[in-house]
Amino acid sequence: MMHRTPLLSGRAARWLLALALLLAGLPALAQPDPPGRVGRLNDQQGTVSFSPAGADDWFELGPNRPVTTGDRLWTDRNARAELSLGATALRLDEQTAITLSELDDVTARITAAQGRLQLRVREDLAGQRIEVDTANLAMVIDSPGDYRIETDPAAGTTRVAVAAGQVTLFGEGGESVALGAQQQLTTAGRNLEAVSGAPVRAGTGFDRWVAERDRIEDQSISARYVSRDVVGYQQLDAYGDWQNDPGYGSVWYPRNVDADWAPYRDGQWVEVAPWGWTWIDAAPWGFAPAHYGRWARIGPRWGWVPGPRQARPIYAPALVGFVGGAAGANLAIGNGRHGVGWFPLAPGEPWRPGYRASQRYVDEANRAAFQRQLAARNGGFANQQLPGAVTVVPTDAFGRGPIGRRDMVRLPPAQLTGVPVGMGAPVPTGDRGHGGFGRPATPPPPQAALQLRQFQQLQQAQQMQQTPQFQQAPQLQQQQQQRAAQAQVQAQQMQQAQQLQQQQAQQAQRQQIEAQQRAAQAQAQAQAQAQQQQQLQAQRLQQAQQLQQQQALQMQQAQQAQRQQIEAQQRAVQAQAQAQAQQQAMHLQQEAQQRAAQAQAQQLQAMQQMQAQRAQQQQMQAQQQMLQAQQAQQANAMRQAQEVQQRAQQMQQQPRGPGEPRGPQRSGVPGQQQPQPDRP
Repeated sequence: MMHRTPLLSGRAARWLLALALLLAGLPALAQPDPPGRVGRLNDQQGTVSFSPAGADDWFELGPNRPVTTGDRLWTDRNARAELSLGATALRLDEQTAITLSELDDVTARITAAQGRLQLRVREDLAGQRIEVDTANLAMVIDSPGDYRIETDPAAGTTRVAVAAGQVTLFGEGGESVALGAQQQLTTAGRNLEAVSGAPVRAGTGFDRWVAERDRIEDQSISARYVSRDVVGYQQLDAYGDWQNDPGYGSVWYPRNVDADWAPYRDGQWVEVAPWGWTWIDAAPWGFAPAHYGRWARIGPRWGWVPGPRQARPIYAPALVGFVGGAAGANLAIGNGRHGVGWFPLAPGEPWRPGYRASQRYVDEANRAAFQRQLAARNGGFANQQLPGAVTVVPTDAFGRGPIGRRDMVRLPPAQLTGVPVGMGAPVPTGDRGHGGFGRPATPPPPQAALQLRQFQQLQQAQQMQQTPQFQQAPQLQQQQQQRAAQAQVQAQQMQQAQQLQQQQAQQAQRQQIEAQQRAAQAQAQAQAQAQQQQQLQAQRLQQAQQLQQQQALQMQQAQQAQRQQIEAQQRAVQAQAQAQAQQQAMHLQQEAQQRAAQAQAQQLQAMQQMQAQRAQQQQMQAQQQMLQAQQAQQANAMRQAQEVQQRAQQMQQQPRGPGEPRGPQRSGVPGQQQPQPDRP
């Protein structure tokens, strides 16, 4: 249900605004800790352009460069992007321009200039603040859920739709509107004026892509072992396996790595403010294992040990130890040259950043480390002493771009043993530029994206007049102090960068004059050096081409292996389906045989019954015939007896002559006279 809430009075708002401006003008008493949270480009389709904080140029963003406060993103036509902020996912549709106006441990504030985006907040905010600002309003998320925002600068409108959860919208003049699940609102102007407009579109390709990303995130196996606030955990599922180790607990092992591979070897070192030197891994899974947890050599394999789950892990630019780093020692690599070496920290080895930070920050960053007594017990660093664990490059190659095999220097283990180890790189920042992204964006983003920085600055001024800050004056003061301190630090950093650029320009001018003078004095020597440089460049170009060919071959081999694996899986699935079909066919055949046997037995039984019935009928008929025969014989016998009696009676009734004896005749045949014997 939507409802409006009045803000504080204009006098109180002006008083708090003046207090905020006063606090912003005060010098920072102490340098704040760097943010413990960053963003990462988790997935993209099409061209996604990136402009780092403090720059006007646009580049193609690589997947493992951290995204932080002040960075800008633009998705070109037919492009989409997913930005992971830990447990919160920010999805951008095509032709969408945003700025990460503020991203730290407490606040995630996104400024959207145009386009359509979706936020999925998975976990309870627990004191966190997630906000999206447009030209019309500020949207503050109050609970986990699914939120859609469409802003159209041409029409001057913003549409907000809540699929699940609850948000509060704030206007410039003190208005507020709450939206719950299955509610949406279209506003114009800056006072939450509701206007009629088309609802937020549903069922589009962007919605289907968002649903697929949600499904992949929900089914993540790695989420069982690490917190969802570990940025980049989703990529671990497709490129490695989890196993349980009795000493380290849950361990993740990468697949398809070279035999001589070691952590923090395939990638580059880049300056990213405010951390300084930051490791950008080249592997698609390389973000989380490079900035959280520790690495251990378990048997012949390297395994990533994230440590116990914690609610909000602290992001670190690189968890490594530098051989001869902050201790000031030089690492000799031969021919009078020096190099920079580093190795991954093992479980239990504490990390201390090379930049200034509070002890609380250090303790939070090391909370997930196992067996803190390991380093003290061994008297050193475990991975420093392992063969092949230390990566060494010449000092002039550090921070110049991706590290190739031609850049690495092989040193005997004895030369690395006993060398002091520090947590800060021995190469100063500020003299090698910024990197970690691809080629310049072509074509450049439109005007709406280029004006994001001005719009973000305007929104910062408007942000001080919004309800959540005015309703909580103590929190306002604390936040304004933090922002003021951060602004002070950023201003000092920009001023130092400008001074450094001026110094570099002056130094370059002096070097150019000196070079011209030296060229006039020793032109022949300059020509020889130029020829050597050309040869060196040709060699480097040839090596780069060979490296590209090797990388292309490795990519083809990896793709072929992946295709073979997919085909093997398909064949296994087909074989399993065929086995199941055969088993089912055998089962059906057995059932048919059983039914046939039963039918045959029933038929045989029926035939036996019929034969028994026929035999019984025949026996009965024979008995009847015998009975009839006996009856006939008896009847004949009785008839004959009757006839004899009748004849006897007839003979008795006949008259007898004289001299004939009375009585029955002694004749064998009735009625027949017996011959008389002759008389003498």
